[in-house]
Amino acid sequence: MRRGAFDRPTEWRVLVFTLNRERVAMNLVHTPTFRLNSALFVAFLILSGVLWVYMPERYPVHFDLSGTPTRWAERNPGMWVLIVALFVISFGKVHLFQRFLINDPDSTLLNVPYKDHFHQLPRERKVRVLRRMNRFLGLVNTGALLIYLAVLLMIFFGAHNPESASSLVARYALYMVLALILVVPLFEIVAMRRMVRTKLREEGLMSATE
Repeated sequence: MRRGAFDRPTEWRVLVFTLNRERVAMNLVHTPTFRLNSALFVAFLILSGVLWVYMPERYPVHFDLSGTPTRWAERNPGMWVLIVALFVISFGKVHLFQRFLINDPDSTLLNVPYKDHFHQLPRERKVRVLRRMNRFLGLVNTGALLIYLAVLLMIFFGAHNPESASSLVARYALYMVLALILVVPLFEIVAMRRMVRTKLREEGLMSATE
């Protein structure tokens, strides 16, 4: 009797552990990028408030391709709030997509390479691909958030002195992030296609010549 009384809690612990392990194994959210973006977003909001406190009476709201201010606005919270709000909406939408959109390995809404063949894979074979896709979405959003940060810094430093070293650093940082956000996705897409193709061949769903 005593042994049975102790076996039941043990069985429950084993069951809970097994279910948690399966849940973690099937988790499609790339947690590091999601947490990084969440932290960067908080930093973005704090920075936008700090920059506004020290903003001069006039600040640039438009730049030419060389980063020179071409249009200015008087210091009023409306324009600044509008700029920050546009960035928040753009980032927040993709951030929510990363958390909630890619959460079903069998969803036909997911646009993956070799989509028709991919959905024939077992669920556990899809997880790594979809987690990488989730990471890709997170990295794109990281790049977008860094662009927003660089734009705010360009506005702030441009308002004080468009030719200052700080303004130039913010400008070139923006150019660098723009270049990365255009180049990195291309490599990621190629790598993802290769990953899917390898899994399909291992499962016999695609020939070696395809």
